[in-house]
Amino acid sequence: MNFMMYGLISMLLLITCADKQVAKPEVFRFGQSLAEIKERVAAFSDSVTVRPEEELQLPTARKSQAQLDVYGFMFAGKKRHVELIFADDQLDVVWILTDAEEEKRFIDALKKQFGEPTHKNDMFTFFIDDGVAVRNQPHEVLFISERLKAPYKQWLNGQG
Repeated sequence: MNFMMYGLISMLLLITCADKQVAKPEVFRFGQSLAEIKERVAAFSDSVTVRPEEELQLPTARKSQAQLDVYGFMFAGKKRHVELIFADDQLDVVWILTDAEEEKRFIDALKKQFGEPTHKNDMFTFFIDDGVAVRNQPHEVLFISERLKAPYKQWLNGQG
């Protein structure tokens, strides 16, 4: 099956399962480089913008941090803005911007998938063991790589 067909099937599954499951789109593969992801995501978006020299904020970023902004990417039945964060040229964070009225639906879907959240406060609902969260300012669904789980868990535990 060619890449385009795989992508279309994946997008259809995300749309039909939007209320039942919240999954990181397969096109965003943790550990891949910015160039690899940029090339792959172009077919699934309206446009992409690269911010090559972002301030180092991720604990996995030793030499560089960059951001790829993806516009018009279909997720859960709507075109979205997606922010992809790369630490030392490896994808580590996927932020998918959502709308306020979707927050409860995403949280309920994640609870069905993973059980109760590991951390919850006024800013976010986090399922750290599964590397996913819903943030409410701004409204986003977050996916983090395996290598970020331990530092994020430590940070979350310090939040009280």
